[in-house]
Amino acid sequence: MPWRWLRLSLTVLLLLILVWFIDVPETLRQLRHTQWRWLLIALIVVQIQIVLSSLRWRITAIRLGQTLSQRRAIAEYYLATVANLSLPGGVTGDAVRVFRNQQSTTLGISLQAVMLERLAGQLALLVITLVGVTWHVLWSGTVAYPGWQIIAAGFSTILAFILISRFTIRFAPKRLVLAIQTFKAAINTAWISDRQWVAQSLISFAIAGTYLIVFWCCAHAIQSPLSVIQSITIVPMVLLSMMIPLSIGGWGIRESAAAVLWPVISLTAEAGIATSVLYAIVSLLGCLPGLLLLVLPMQPDHNKEQRAN
Repeated sequence: MPWRWLRLSLTVLLLLILVWFIDVPETLRQLRHTQWRWLLIALIVVQIQIVLSSLRWRITAIRLGQTLSQRRAIAEYYLATVANLSLPGGVTGDAVRVFRNQQSTTLGISLQAVMLERLAGQLALLVITLVGVTWHVLWSGTVAYPGWQIIAAGFSTILAFILISRFTIRFAPKRLVLAIQTFKAAINTAWISDRQWVAQSLISFAIAGTYLIVFWCCAHAIQSPLSVIQSITIVPMVLLSMMIPLSIGGWGIRESAAAVLWPVISLTAEAGIATSVLYAIVSLLGCLPGLLLLVLPMQPDHNKEQRAN
């Protein structure tokens, strides 16, 4: 069975399981009573999110030697986001960005730029998750979920990644070692040298903040609001679950994560699913207007000389 059909099957299966275990009429009731002004705010935030993400990609690409105008970066990021949210795997749009924007550079550099841009976002979400859970465990009066286990799992994951990387570099075949060293050099160029980590961190945390705000607005829209602490503890975990490339646009996996996490902060699974569904719809609708940029005349970037500051 091809991957795309497996992902489609898994998406449908997860949604059917949710339908079996939750109160579907209650979920639909919350969706029917959505307060639209909150969704309008969320749609505006999505535009900010995409523009900031395109800026992070452009900065990374220029540091690695690509030429990429801000207008093209914004248009391509809208297109990639639509693809990621509507096609199997969640990374189809990123692959499109790689191939459509090779220009005069090699495919490897284009791939590195996209990978580093996405990795920066995931790291920011991971940091926010660990900070939020730690804050809740240390300062909350009651711990409604295994906070210490989550903290330990997060730091253990980071430690395991470091150890596996060191082991791979030491014992892996030369071709793989060369690829890792090349990627490590790209990280140094894009993130570390010339204090680039300052700009990368500020932009990445700002982008992560927009994701949380969109989810927060969707929760308010169904009149089941999240507090700030709740937003920075459970929402990043829901978003990180979408990294699992086994569904279409995160559907099923995202809703399953919300159904599990919402009850541990004394909210209903139905509210979590309704919030997650609204988040997916708002995120997709928020991308559509930007696609108009793709049909407008656009000067090829390879005719422009752009250099990193």
